[in-house]
Amino acid sequence: MAGSGKQDPVLTRLEWGVFPLGENGLGDREAEGFLKSAERSARELRLPQGAVLNGIVGGLKAGQVCGVMSYRGRSLEILPKINGTSQEIRLALIRMLSVANDLRVSDGEMAQLQTQRNDLLELLIMLFVRRLTKAMKGGMQRKYIRFDEEVAFVRGKLDIGKQLSKRPVAPRKLFCRFDELSENTPLNRLLKATALHLLSVSRRVETQRQLQMILDSFRRVNNSQDPLAEVVYNDRSVAAFSTIIPLARLLLKSEFQNTTSGNTFGVSLLFPMNKLFERYMACRARQTFGGRIVHCQHSRNYALSDNLFRMIPDILFDDQTAPIIVDTKWKQLRSDDPRKLGVSQSDVYQMLAYGHGYASENVRPRLVLLYPHDTALNAPEGVLRRWYVTGSELPLTIATVDISRRRSLQEWHTLLSEVVS
Repeated sequence: MAGSGKQDPVLTRLEWGVFPLGENGLGDREAEGFLKSAERSARELRLPQGAVLNGIVGGLKAGQVCGVMSYRGRSLEILPKINGTSQEIRLALIRMLSVANDLRVSDGEMAQLQTQRNDLLELLIMLFVRRLTKAMKGGMQRKYIRFDEEVAFVRGKLDIGKQLSKRPVAPRKLFCRFDELSENTPLNRLLKATALHLLSVSRRVETQRQLQMILDSFRRVNNSQDPLAEVVYNDRSVAAFSTIIPLARLLLKSEFQNTTSGNTFGVSLLFPMNKLFERYMACRARQTFGGRIVHCQHSRNYALSDNLFRMIPDILFDDQTAPIIVDTKWKQLRSDDPRKLGVSQSDVYQMLAYGHGYASENVRPRLVLLYPHDTALNAPEGVLRRWYVTGSELPLTIATVDISRRRSLQEWHTLLSEVVS
C-alpha cells in the first residue's frame, strides 16, 4: 500500500494541480478519506461533485476551489493559480478573503503572519487567537441580562401574579424578576464556540495553548447550540471585538463545510474562486467609487419581455451617461491565442445579452469582461482589448487585474477608471 516513510503534514498545490499517491504523497486510505471529504464539501458549497477534488490515476486532482482540507493530521492546501511563490500567493488569498469578508487584515498583521511555514487555515487561526487575546486584555463583554427565577430571598422585583398562582401558601421560594451582569452574551458564545472548534483543528502547540487559555476565560459562558445564528448587536461593548466577529464566523464555516461522518473526521475551509474573485472585485469597486455608483448583483432588468429571465451582472457602475456592466471571470487568458486571448464564446454571448437588456433608445451600456492577470500574457494588467458588438457598436472591453499586487486606494482608482472608461 502506498504512503510509507516520512510524510509532510501539509501538501500544497495550485488549482488544477495533482496531489500524488506514493511514498512522498498520499496513502491510499488518505486519498479515499480526502476524496469523501471533498464530495461532502462540494455538496455544502452547492458545487458539482468533482469541483474540489477528482480521483485520477496516481493521485487527486484539485479543481477551481481554493483553501485547506484536513484529514487525520494531514492537510491539503489548494492555492489560486496566479503568479508568485506559495508565500506570495497565500498572502494574496488572505487579502482577497479580508476584503470580501470584511476581515480588515492590516499590512502590519500580514507582515507578522508566518506565511511561509503555515497553511492558510493555520494562519487564519493564528490571526483569530492574536486578535482575541489582545481584545480580551480590555476585559470580556458583560451585559445585564433579565432573569425570571425562583430564589430564596426577594431579588429585584417580586412577580406577584406568578407567586400567587404557583405558590399561594407557605412559599419556600419567591418568583422574582431581576437583571444581572453576565458574561453569557451572544458575542461570547460565538467566540467560545470558535475557540472550541479551532482547538480541535490547530496543529501548532503554541496556538493550542493560547486557545486553552482563552477557553479558561470563557468558562462561565454557555456553549452555543447554533453559534452562526448568534445575533451580535453593534454597540459600544462590541467595538474591541469588531474585527474578530467576521473572522470567527468565517472560521466556524469550516465546521459546517465538512464534519464527522462515520469513522472519517476532517475539516475544510474552502472558497470557490469564481465567487471569491467576484466578491473581491465588487468590494474593491465599492471601496473606490462608493455604494451609490457601484451595485453588486444588479437584478432590475430582464432578458425578455413580460419580466422573463432576470439578468444579474456581477458589478454595475451607475455612470451618468450609460451603465457600465462588469462580469468577472476566474479564468486564465491565453497568450497563444492573440486574436481572442482565449475568451470563450459563451462569455461573449452573455455580455451581448447584458448589452441588449440594458440598452435603450438613448443609452448604450459599456461592457467589461474582467479576468485575473497572468504574466504569461506578456502585457501589463488593465485593458487588453477593446472590441465592439456588430450592429449595435456596443463597446466590449477585455481587461485583467493582478490580485497579487498590494495597492493604495488611489492606485485602485487609476486601474478601475481605465478598465471602465
